[in-house]
Amino acid sequence: MRLQYDVHTVDRVVFGARGGFRDGVLTVDREELRALLAADPRLQAVDVQAANPGESCRIINMFDVAEPRVKVEGGPNFPGAIEPIARVGAGRTRVLRGAAVVALNALYERYNTIIDMAGPGAELIPYGRTANICVTGEPAPGVERPAYYRALKEAMLKAGVFLARSAGDTPLKATETYDLDDRAAAAPPRPRVAYVYMLASQQRPTHPDEPVLYGDNVRYLLPTILHPNELLDGAVLCPFWNFGTETYFIQNHPIVLELYRRHGATLDFAGVVVTVAHVREVERRRSVLMAANLAKNVLRADGVLLTKVAGGIPESDLMATCEALEEMGIKTTIVVWTHGTDRRVEGSLTVVSPRADAIVSVGMHDETVELPPMERVIGGELAGPFSEEAGAPALPAAGPLLVKYRDLAGVINQIGANRASIEEY
Repeated sequence: MRLQYDVHTVDRVVFGARGGFRDGVLTVDREELRALLAADPRLQAVDVQAANPGESCRIINMFDVAEPRVKVEGGPNFPGAIEPIARVGAGRTRVLRGAAVVALNALYERYNTIIDMAGPGAELIPYGRTANICVTGEPAPGVERPAYYRALKEAMLKAGVFLARSAGDTPLKATETYDLDDRAAAAPPRPRVAYVYMLASQQRPTHPDEPVLYGDNVRYLLPTILHPNELLDGAVLCPFWNFGTETYFIQNHPIVLELYRRHGATLDFAGVVVTVAHVREVERRRSVLMAANLAKNVLRADGVLLTKVAGGIPESDLMATCEALEEMGIKTTIVVWTHGTDRRVEGSLTVVSPRADAIVSVGMHDETVELPPMERVIGGELAGPFSEEAGAPALPAAGPLLVKYRDLAGVINQIGANRASIEEY
């Protein structure tokens, strides 16, 4: 399965009477895009705004982020979410690198996060360095929260396709190719490394119409092998409970891309096993067993990289999967965020197994940062209260804020797409 990215690099986004792309500037026909999104009867008061790096601008109530892309050949756009279900991961996809579509939640949700386009927050937040089109919209009368979230997710994806199509007449300057060809016969032999990826957690169960994997809500997903190109090319979206992993970094999955970079040189990328985290022990045992069996006996992995999603409960699935893989003789490295307490690995996770002897931290989400005032705010007038401060008052969004890393979009990313980490000595 061979996937080619046709890459256009975006430095800035502006509004104009006619959409297009030239010299790093993406021009967006604002009214055409707004009309496209406003056609959804589940949404009202739809608006589109722009935010560029360096602006004194704060974006609040972030729901999800996606990179603008459109399939040029070889499959649908975001199958099961906005187009019919069919295979992705092959053919050609146009990518607007450096641009992002940010969907903003009009309903209060304590896991909504912030993006600053300037100041210390922008140094930490990956989306502080992207040219952003922000999509806002309220639920129409009678539309319940899950249906609104589905509509908001679709609006984000449709906007990304719309933007990528607008660059269609631009000369192509760069391509990237992803092809998991069989290089196992090459000498000298290299270790086979697989990735076990938890897509969602039933700590907060997914909704019936929540599109995560080819449009499925993955509530009853058994461990499944995917080609890594499917992850990169739109088959997987982050859940509505976006707690440390946005769709943007599934499209630009750092572990998948790094394994691709090393494929055929220092290792052979064996493939991806997707699974979910559970809250009932019988389901956890079944999922752990099947994921480990697929990695060992189907992908024939010598080593595995393992990540989780969501909060503390999935750490039980994480450690149980690590134990099962290690017992099968597979060297396992965990990539995980950590949280407060005594700032040791053992005290910073809900569960730690003695078999987990290789853990990479993507940072401690309880760290705090002071954000300065901003001249402009997109997404509302009040910020917060945030994830662990339900009883605290909301604050003026344009003013100074003291927030935790987990309340900033992408600062602590559960699959490693961030600048933060910790070291234990």
